[in-house]
Amino acid sequence: VRAGIQRYLCKNCKHHFYDNAMTFPRMRVDSHVIVTSLNMYYSGLSTRKVTEQILNIFGEHISQTTVWYWVHRYSELVGDFVETLKPKLSGKYHHDETEIAVGGQGRYFWETIDEDTRFVVAHLLTESRTSENARTVFKQALEKQRPTMLFTDGSFAYDDAFNKVYYSHYKTERVEWIRRVGIRARETNNIVERLHGTLKDRLKPMRGLKNDKRATTLLNGYITNYNFCKKHQSINMTPAEAAGINVKGWKQLIEAAQTQKVGGKTEDRQVLEVVVRT
Repeated sequence: VRAGIQRYLCKNCKHHFYDNAMTFPRMRVDSHVIVTSLNMYYSGLSTRKVTEQILNIFGEHISQTTVWYWVHRYSELVGDFVETLKPKLSGKYHHDETEIAVGGQGRYFWETIDEDTRFVVAHLLTESRTSENARTVFKQALEKQRPTMLFTDGSFAYDDAFNKVYYSHYKTERVEWIRRVGIRARETNNIVERLHGTLKDRLKPMRGLKNDKRATTLLNGYITNYNFCKKHQSINMTPAEAAGINVKGWKQLIEAAQTQKVGGKTEDRQVLEVVVRT
């Protein structure tokens, strides 16, 4: 027994292992400690405060470095998995970008959110604000589902991007582009503006946006937490649930992502796979 968790010995290879019902693969810490740490971190606590709370709740001594490791490891693991999911969306997309600091330099974070489900369908971190950047994030949103309406501000970066990604000669595939400038822009696009505010609130206690690679990983985890773990007040459920995806919380996401990664047995995948309501 180590740290209160039973450890087993394989008689063939002589390697020790833990029961995956209690811990995640290659981890000797209880999975509830890891999941709670992720929830606390993405809810706004600093890594130092996360370690303090884990000690108070579980009596487990972990370091700030350990919390960082879990955040990066599972944000990357789950990020690859959630990209394979296909949510059912209303098709009314609100899009905007906001400026954030990464390594002391200004960066732009682009977000596209579905109006009815509040599901973030696309996001991107870039150094500049160009038509090429807008085109990239529009293509990401298109991979989830073709929108019926697109709300943006009056930025000229959207002109070429919209025509190359969403424009169609066929009436059945046309996307209605609702574009606003000036004071009315915020009123029309207040959904995504509020999303930016939530992000800025979370970034305040962060000390990890040191470079683009680390920032991308953390922002991917933030979006995953927003879509799948955090109940949205206006819809009283997570955006993923509103979009018909029956998975909730970091524990289910990590288990499903690990099963997909290792290509588990058919019967195991049936137990852990994410079911999308039809």
